[in-house]
Amino acid sequence: MNNQRGEAILFCVLILVVLSGLLTLSGLELQRNFLSMKKRTNLFLCVKESKGELNNYMKLMGRTNWALKNISKAQVVAAFIPGLQGAALEADKLKRALKTIQQVSLMTYMTKIFELRKKACPLDPQMALTPFELKGAQYKRGIDDVALLRKSTWTYFYLEKPYLLTLKVDASQFERISPKIIFQAEEKGATLSSHLSSR
Repeated sequence: MNNQRGEAILFCVLILVVLSGLLTLSGLELQRNFLSMKKRTNLFLCVKESKGELNNYMKLMGRTNWALKNISKAQVVAAFIPGLQGAALEADKLKRALKTIQQVSLMTYMTKIFELRKKACPLDPQMALTPFELKGAQYKRGIDDVALLRKSTWTYFYLEKPYLLTLKVDASQFERISPKIIFQAEEKGATLSSHLSSR
């Protein structure tokens, strides 16, 4: 009788040890999955936030470049029409104001990018270079005073191991009164949700 009782107690202890081992393993797996999900969520939020900052910056730059280009065209016409030379001088003041707005927007954009980096957002280092050609802290400018874009399409890479997200940017139609910038976000070849790949 005591022998059977001892075997039953031993069996129960063995089952408890196995169950506690399984619970510990399940807990560790849940913790690993939670940390992995947290990394992925952080990465998605980082892409969404930095894409929003870039979109606002590019739209402002597109509108002001469009205005600079058209003011330059108007100045050329005004130079050949008697009595409109004064208008050409006013156009110069307007162009200076637009270039100041662009310069302020550069500082604002850079500040936001550095703030995101401080929040451990895994940004592509290329974001800190800006999509525009710079000469020191100033924009390189074309003959009509527009800020020069490095290229019209490019890709940013966001890496938070083991996850990699890409953000493709098409700014070939950004110099308009209503700029059009197209974003396409992908995670290891799979398209992300529409809130990231919207225009």
